[in-house]
Amino acid sequence: MKPTLSFAQVDEILRNDFEKNGHKNLSNCLADFASPKMLELIFRLSQLDLAKHASKLSKQERLKLVGLFKKIEMTVESLFGFEKAMVTSGGVSTKEIDSKTMQSKLIENLYFAGEIMDVDGPTGGYNLQICWATGYVAGENSALTKQ
Repeated sequence: MKPTLSFAQVDEILRNDFEKNGHKNLSNCLADFASPKMLELIFRLSQLDLAKHASKLSKQERLKLVGLFKKIEMTVESLFGFEKAMVTSGGVSTKEIDSKTMQSKLIENLYFAGEIMDVDGPTGGYNLQICWATGYVAGENSALTKQ
């Protein structure tokens, strides 16, 4: 969940947050580090006592949280179907993508299309259009890339 941060960096962030908020329950920590929904998932998977004060968390318990942030594994079991399909929000910043080719400005030969990008709009086909248009541009340009 934090691909730009190393295991050690995530551990340092958690250690600092827990030191700063040692008097708070674990459930009231890390608000600046992850979204509330993501924290809810991480805390549930950790099986830690959320009423425990952050200062009382053991190194082993903290490293368990770090491990979840860095190596969480999930399996998709089902979809809701087309009738409940919705647009996503968030994703790769368009500032990191060449709009003429859809290639990453950070990683050579990596192309983006559709809702993997941080682009969304009103319902009514706009998201489908951006998906098709960027998919075409990314496909055309990636095919031209020298191997």
